[in-house]
Order: sequence, then C-alpha cells, then structure tokens
Amino acid sequence: MTMHEFIFSNKRRTKISRHVLFWTGWFLYMICTQVRNASPEDIGMKNFIVYQFATSLNRLILQIIFCYIVVYLLVPRFLQKKKYSQFTVLFVLFLFFYIQFTYFVFTYVWYNSYVWISKALPFACEPNVVKPLSMFLNKYYSFYSNLHFTGPLVSSGIILSVKYYKNWYIKQRENEMLINENAQAELQLLKAQVHPHFLFNTLNNIYALTLDDSPKAAETVKKLSGMLLYMINEGAQSFVPIGKEIKMLLDYIGLEKIRYGERLEMIVDIHHSQNDNRFIAPLLMIPFVENCFKHGASKMIETARIELFIETGNEWLEFKVSNSQPAIHEKEDERKKIGLMNVKKRLQLLYPGKHQLDIQSIKDLFTINMKIKLERQNPITEQAVFSPSLQPKLTHV
Repeated sequence: MTMHEFIFSNKRRTKISRHVLFWTGWFLYMICTQVRNASPEDIGMKNFIVYQFATSLNRLILQIIFCYIVVYLLVPRFLQKKKYSQFTVLFVLFLFFYIQFTYFVFTYVWYNSYVWISKALPFACEPNVVKPLSMFLNKYYSFYSNLHFTGPLVSSGIILSVKYYKNWYIKQRENEMLINENAQAELQLLKAQVHPHFLFNTLNNIYALTLDDSPKAAETVKKLSGMLLYMINEGAQSFVPIGKEIKMLLDYIGLEKIRYGERLEMIVDIHHSQNDNRFIAPLLMIPFVENCFKHGASKMIETARIELFIETGNEWLEFKVSNSQPAIHEKEDERKKIGLMNVKKRLQLLYPGKHQLDIQSIKDLFTINMKIKLERQNPITEQAVFSPSLQPKLTHV
C-alpha cells in the first residue's frame, strides 16, 4: 500500500491503522516533552521512565476522549453548519468540564496507576519515590496541561488540520475530474461537429459527379467509405498515430481533386518518417484543409491554388496551408468562423501551452500556420500507413 492510499483510503481497517499510528506517535511525543514534576536525577531513571509512561497514558486517554468529541461531534454538527454561537458555547462548556475531569483523574487515578504499573513491571521500581501531587499542583496541572503544547487543543487541532486537508484535497480532485469530464464532453461535441460538416461537403461532391454520370462517382464513394470508417474507429480515440492522420488528410485531398479536376492547382509537401511513432489528436488538421476548398477553391472563377506543408521531423508538428481567394472577397461567413473556432477550442483543450496558431487573410491569400508539440506515448506497432505513391516529400501539381 502506498502512502497516498494509506492516508486517503476509506477502508475501515486502514482508517483504524491511521488513528492508531497517530496516537502512538503522539504518546511517544508526550513522554518526551510533557509537563512533569520529577527528573531522573531525583527519582532514578527506571522510576522516571515509569512515571512518564503512566502520566502520558492517563493524558492520552483523556485527549482521545476530548479529540473525538470535538472533531466528530461538535465540529460537524455545529461549526460546519455555521452554528458559531452554539459551537462556541458548547465548546467552552465542554472544555470547562474536561478540565474538571482532568483534575479528578490527576487526583484519584494518576498516582494509583503509576503505583500499579511500578509493581507490575518485572524489573525493580520504587513506587514510593514519587509522591502524590498536592491539591494545588493537581489543579494547576489539570489546567495548564490542557493548554500546553502537548495538550488536547494541539492534538485536536492537528487532527482537524489533517481532516480538512484531506477534504480539500478530495474536493480538488473531484473538481479536476469534473473539469476533465466537461472538457472531454466538449471535445466529443466539437469532434462530432467535424463529422457532419465534412460528410455533407463530400456528399455534395458525389452528387455533382452523379449528375454528370461521371465514373469517378464510384471511386469517390469508395474513398468516402474508408474515411468514414476512419472517423468511426480512429476518431473515437483520444490520440492516433500521426501517420494515419496524414493519410486520412491525403485521402480527403484526393476526393476534392476528383471534384475540381483541372480547375485546381494542388501542391502537397509532406516530410514525415514512417518510423515516427508519435501521436496526435484525430481530425485536427482536416477542418483547415476543408476550409481551403469550401471557402477558397469553390469561390474562385479562375484556377484555384492550394498549398499544404507538413513536417514532423522535430518535436513539433509544423502545419501550413494556404489557398487563393477572390481579390474582393466577401466577409467571412458565420460557418467559416464556427469551423475555425471549433479547432481553436480543441487546441486549447488538448494542447494548452503546447501549440501555436496563426490565421491570416491578406488580399487574395488565406494562410494558416499551426505548430503542435507532439507527445511520445507508448510506442505501438503499426503497419505502414502510406501507400507507395504517397511517400513523404510529395509534390502534386
């Protein structure tokens, strides 16, 4: 069992062990530092040890009673419920009666227990060496010992501090879990928004091809089914191999090239090693590429130009995509803004402090620069995700 499990476990046996360990340590602490009216020089070392043990044992039992009444009765029933006046009155009354009870124990129990322990020990002790305290000293020690740094106020304060720290820690963990669950829910929602957006665009492409009875329609449907399978299987994962994500991106570009044909000048420059086992969040780059076709190429009267650059050589993924747009282009529509905000939110949730995103729209050119710090997760054996015709460092015109 780890220290964390020992401290925060709610198992009955573990909780009892924690309390036994604390009171054992507190007992040893009192033996070494408590208020006393005798010394080894006066009564001898053996008698002094027995004296300390007997006095500490009596005080320990009293403090256990005090602490558990305060910590598990008065505090939760009154202080935590903000009944401050009632708590104050009851605590003062309880402390008063506790001091009186301490005086009773010091007067009638403490010395007799010391004598009994002295006689019960196998080695020789002299019980009569230590004399009973006078009435004045009994009253003095019954009051002062409870205010001393070995008294019940300190021990109960330590227990309350540990208890409140545990509650605070557990609350923080619950808040973190809630924030994480909310973030995951938001990510799923944002990711789900990618699917229909992409699907509707591709279906429109297929519809346009079927109107012309183009043989490319069947090829497009086949590519689309593969991409949808990727979205269902890989898109549900938190992270996917970077190679698979790049292949999916190239498949999407292939679909769009079928649609635009000679109207599109497409330049793809990818630098990626097949042995790179790093991971990336799925469907993170495709909204930017899709945006180039939907809000760039589709709006161009003349030949449209799109340039894509990806490099994964160092610890950062460098992604750059640019597309031509009409010199006098309309103001960004709401759907375009929603798509870009979608990716921005995902980046903030998935890569806080580990990404850079720069979006520029200047005259006839729209450019997106993105950098993401790729994390090395547990390496997994993956088949080559690039076909021979799609090796890194590709240029398609």
